[in-house]
Amino acid sequence: MQFDNTRANNLILITKDEVPTFWHVIKAGLDYMVKEGRNPDGWMPATVFKDLYEGRATCVFTSIARSATKKRGKKAEAEAPTLYETREQAIEDSCGFGIVTVRETARGKTFHIWIAVSNETTNKKQAPSILTTFHKEVWELAKACGCTHIAFGTNQDWWDDLAPRFGFTKQEVIWTTEIK
Repeated sequence: MQFDNTRANNLILITKDEVPTFWHVIKAGLDYMVKEGRNPDGWMPATVFKDLYEGRATCVFTSIARSATKKRGKKAEAEAPTLYETREQAIEDSCGFGIVTVRETARGKTFHIWIAVSNETTNKKQAPSILTTFHKEVWELAKACGCTHIAFGTNQDWWDDLAPRFGFTKQEVIWTTEIK
């Protein structure tokens, strides 16, 4: 997906060669996810960097232009968002990102959202979920990758209610324990 400075919302793919340039933005989000235990398959930032840099995964930034608020008396009115002039500005101030892979599965080529980082790791309060804002763009990207399905895994129970709204069905729940 190409950055369009006339749009308030952009889904921005970076190339593997750009990973070092934007690693500081990616790593901050990954560190948060690890700290909060939101890496159920055990990934670590260094592994993610390697997969991105070697082309086994791709980072897609979610950019939502900030809206200014005017206060008039007791009411606040939202103004039109201030658009980003450059792709770099949009990435640096993004509201999150996804780390995605394309996998061959029994169902065919699947666009797998491996890691999704938003809200808590950004300085944008109440940023909406990636799928809420970028539903159409994610589906278009998956189709452009030749995929027939989209999948993701999570250890967050609230997805049980949200995922079906986007057409997802639960395929599997995995429980693990440490052997002591």
